[in-house]
Amino acid sequence: MSRAHAARWAGLASLALVLFAGSGPRAPLHAQARTVRDYFVAAEEVTWDFAPSGRNLVMDHGGRGGRLPEPWARTHRWKKVRYVEYTDDTFATPKPQPAWLGILGPVIRAEVGDTVRVHFLNRARGRYGMHPHGLRYTKDHEGAHYGDSGAGARVPPGDRFVYEWIADEGSGPGPADPSSIVWWYHSHVDEPAETNAGLLGPIVVTRRGAARPDATPADVDREIVLLFMIFDEAKGAERGMMHSINGYIFGNLPAPALQAGERVRWYVLGMGNEKDIHTAHWHGKTLRASGRHTDVLEVFPGSMVTADMTADNPGTWLLHCHVADHLNAGMLALYTIR
Repeated sequence: MSRAHAARWAGLASLALVLFAGSGPRAPLHAQARTVRDYFVAAEEVTWDFAPSGRNLVMDHGGRGGRLPEPWARTHRWKKVRYVEYTDDTFATPKPQPAWLGILGPVIRAEVGDTVRVHFLNRARGRYGMHPHGLRYTKDHEGAHYGDSGAGARVPPGDRFVYEWIADEGSGPGPADPSSIVWWYHSHVDEPAETNAGLLGPIVVTRRGAARPDATPADVDREIVLLFMIFDEAKGAERGMMHSINGYIFGNLPAPALQAGERVRWYVLGMGNEKDIHTAHWHGKTLRASGRHTDVLEVFPGSMVTADMTADNPGTWLLHCHVADHLNAGMLALYTIR
């Protein structure tokens, strides 16, 4: 073979190798470059007040509110365990949270393609963890205790674990969804007891290319998360059934204040027991959810619903569960459009 022919065949062989390599399997998602978002979250024991004003703030009498009905007037403070976010891994400075977030842990955010890294510190007396809905994880980072549990399933008191979760395409909004959707995270050692204790919080995932640098959806002006749940504090006794929104009863939820014209996204969550079948109703406005206009959203234990509102009807409006027993027991709040 002449030198020219040899060079030609060598070039073709090199080109074939390049084309073959390019047509092979792509690097797995976890091996590709991505944004890593770090969160520092501790499980902590607290005394939680479901009605810190001591009043029914929906029934307003001269700006002081009305009396709490019995049996909730006698006791509305209970021992809980919460997720508390800190600014860094010293766990010395709590990170400020919206007042309306209430008992919920911090909003954990990602854009599709991101990695979420949660530095978890267990400051409580039990063994706890963090299990995410929707995000992709390996067994060690599942954060759930059953069978052959991974390393992060049960973190002992005083110990730490770093969870890594991936927001892949299946974690993000589907074709018919808005630009962001909500998921749960919660402890999953004795899941019913731990969610009832207060170890639960939201994850928000925004569609790839639709997020601001902080992963919030670019087409939304304000986001609000609501949990409709009955916390059972006294083994089924009525005095301990806290029919709450974000851990508040009888209008004690700090009222979200919306500005006229804002594009508002509501993330509505449910958790709890068979009694936790809720119909969340907004007075004064309709919402867009699942391709329909509505002012009532159906919420079940473990469920997650995303709905959009244009805040264009000024006033202070009622927000409540439409299940009669839940409404009478204090599952109601207020929101304001200025």
